[in-house]
Amino acid sequence: MKLMISVRDEQEAVAALAGGADIIDVKNPAEGSLGAGRPETIAAIVRAVQAAAPVSASIGDVPNLPGTVALAGLGAATCGVRLVKVGLLGTRTGAEAANLLDAVSGALRMANGTVGLVACAYADAALVGSLDPLELPEAAAPFAEGCLIDTAIKDGRTLFQCLPEATITRFIQQCHDRGLFCALAGSLQQADILRALALGADIVGVRTAACEGGQRSGSISTKLVERLKASLSSHLKSPCVPLL
Repeated sequence: MKLMISVRDEQEAVAALAGGADIIDVKNPAEGSLGAGRPETIAAIVRAVQAAAPVSASIGDVPNLPGTVALAGLGAATCGVRLVKVGLLGTRTGAEAANLLDAVSGALRMANGTVGLVACAYADAALVGSLDPLELPEAAAPFAEGCLIDTAIKDGRTLFQCLPEATITRFIQQCHDRGLFCALAGSLQQADILRALALGADIVGVRTAACEGGQRSGSISTKLVERLKASLSSHLKSPCVPLL
């Protein structure tokens, strides 16, 4: 399982890499769960990483506006990232999600054809009125490389407090059955990361647990990333298969 660390700027990216992060994920926490960073920030992080790890970029917790979101995806793709992540906050049905993801994937093909799409649903979908996570894998399969579950509301509740383990397990299996990688996030702590590993997730996304003071608004700490990576590595019983 890969450790993905979400960063706000190039300094945090360097700190995450030094701690052993497998994937550098660019987001702006001030703008939401999958808040988008500015293009110049994304480009600066890509330059700082220098191909030492894949870089993904979030383009927001988006409304159901396929054309608008496709333009955002195209912009992110021109910044040199490997993956573009889109949070399907405004979609309510699988059909709406598929239509939006179709638009974004088309935009990514226009960029250079090598940028993959990651579709995100929310563990607290019932609270925010968005797509049921179990509808995401089927909707995303023709367009995305992988699917992610995160939490939309950052109130301290973790993914595992928002969804039953049986639902998360089913989501992972649905992704794998369709040839998609599965990523889990949502205020995950060390014990949650090991739980995600045991369930068969391919990627775990972390910010809060890697920040100084345990606050999402804090700065990424190399030592905390090292601890998370060491804990994960000690529990891996077989080599990881590269996903990216």
